[in-house]
Amino acid sequence: MTPRVYLDDPYCRACEAAVVASADGASVLSRTVFHPGGGGQPHDRGALVVVGEALAVTSVREDERGQIWHHVGRELAVGDAATPTIEWPFRYALMRHHALLHVVNTIALREFGARMTGTQLGPERSRIDFDFAGSGFARERVADFEAKVNAVLAAELPIAGSVITEADYRARPELVRTRDVAPPVVDGAVRIVTIGDWDAQACGGTHVHSTREIGAARIVKFDNKGRDNKRLYWELAPAAEPTSPP
Repeated sequence: MTPRVYLDDPYCRACEAAVVASADGASVLSRTVFHPGGGGQPHDRGALVVVGEALAVTSVREDERGQIWHHVGRELAVGDAATPTIEWPFRYALMRHHALLHVVNTIALREFGARMTGTQLGPERSRIDFDFAGSGFARERVADFEAKVNAVLAAELPIAGSVITEADYRARPELVRTRDVAPPVVDGAVRIVTIGDWDAQACGGTHVHSTREIGAARIVKFDNKGRDNKRLYWELAPAAEPTSPP
């Protein structure tokens, strides 16, 4: 399994690594800062710097063994030094949106008993779908929902990732927010993300370190996707990007 620098430090933009496998125009590295995508989060954008040349990474994927493949369109020599470097503005935007949707899905669950049925992160707009069956949720509640989310964002709560055992995870069903998909168990452990003492949920994505960095959020579109399934589109106010990790 490829070591993932972003799990310990999502603000890390580049790292030193070496090529350990290469095939079909893609390479596996000894470690990487690239998130391969999943759970509604797109893969990172960026480049591999090899022998002084920046090779654009056009796609990133994780295979069944947990290896992360970076597609650059040509074979690389095993053992060559490589510096994976992410496109920081894109990553940081996804970090803000991913943290936002943690707050959104927690409010949805606590206020309406709703569980996620789908999500898609974007750097400018993200969507999240919920099963609101039996909750009475309707368009008239959108403004109230938005206000409750922004109240949490304004609280400047710390956000952090950690790992718990599979046994601890199985004993805490509240950590799962999706209706149909369970988070992966890797080597007997599950990664969780906490927002202060306010929330904890299983997640393998990248997030900012404080709700302060998320900023103000608003619902820009509300769609009915069936009798009970509703889709909410969220946007964030522009925020200053940190020039260095907090």
